[in-house]
Amino acid sequence: MRKKIRHWKRRFKKVRSIIKTIFGMPDYDRYLEHWYKTHGAPGIFPMTEKEFYLFALKNKYESGEMNRCC
Repeated sequence: MRKKIRHWKRRFKKVRSIIKTIFGMPDYDRYLEHWYKTHGAPGIFPMTEKEFYLFALKNKYESGEMNRCC
């Protein structure tokens, strides 16, 4: 039973990540995965979830670039 629950949790996270990508929303879990693989070092910590979303919003709306698909 626990195995099935873990399986569905993983599926849900993957679907949620895909939906966020489709709608252009930042994905904190993907950011953390990337950060620990490439930038992780002792004594250095990634952005908190709140900092990450604020950073993503600022990049999206205050970059001065056009932020639309067409």
